[in-house]
Amino acid sequence: MYEKTYHTRVLKTETMSTKEAQKNVRKRFSWKKFFVVLGVGVVLFGAVYAIRYHNFQVRDIVVVGASVLDVEDIEAHVKDRLVGKHLWIFPKSSIFLINEQWFEHSLQEAFPRIETIVVKRDSFHGLKIVIKEFEALYLWCSHSDEDCYFMDKQGVVYSKAPVFSGTAYPKIIVDAEVQQLPFQGMVLSEVERISELESRLSEINITPTAFSYSSPREIRIDFLHNKTIATIQIDRATPTQTSL
Repeated sequence: MYEKTYHTRVLKTETMSTKEAQKNVRKRFSWKKFFVVLGVGVVLFGAVYAIRYHNFQVRDIVVVGASVLDVEDIEAHVKDRLVGKHLWIFPKSSIFLINEQWFEHSLQEAFPRIETIVVKRDSFHGLKIVIKEFEALYLWCSHSDEDCYFMDKQGVVYSKAPVFSGTAYPKIIVDAEVQQLPFQGMVLSEVERISELESRLSEINITPTAFSYSSPREIRIDFLHNKTIATIQIDRATPTQTSL
């Protein structure tokens, strides 16, 4: 009798209590899962809303450091790449989706005259573009004095040059092919040698118009004398200090 009562009362009660406890745990777990899903949904909705919010779209583009390059051309290049959407949902103009490194690479490809560039967010709706341009020192010319490009003091050839009527930049004519801009047109030691020759010639009132490397052994220097072109030829192996 006692055993029957124990099984019907005590064990049954314990079994019911266990089932109720498990039911409560499942109920609590369901609520916890619901709030987790709700929280993730709120975060995703907030992120999408912020990305699409009109006050967080790039409207102002500030370009600093341009001297020869046209600021409007740089701004237009950036604006063209802000048109459209990612995945048909997210506007490319969102300040939160701006990839600074991608824009830097894109601008340097479009404008080879740019030596260094930094693109950064200036506000929730603005970009600041800081550039440094190559500074022209010579015209690097391939095979003749017609196909010429700007070259800086480091020997970097970076941009196609227009046809000059005067002697604004001395020409360096080399027997080499044009590569993808910008490229290393001359080693630094050769650029320094040309600069030293130009400086020493100016001391005796000679202004070079062209340095030609057409011969493997000599440098031909053209200069203006009595309104005509005169020529000096020096041995390429001769030290600069004793060549003149």
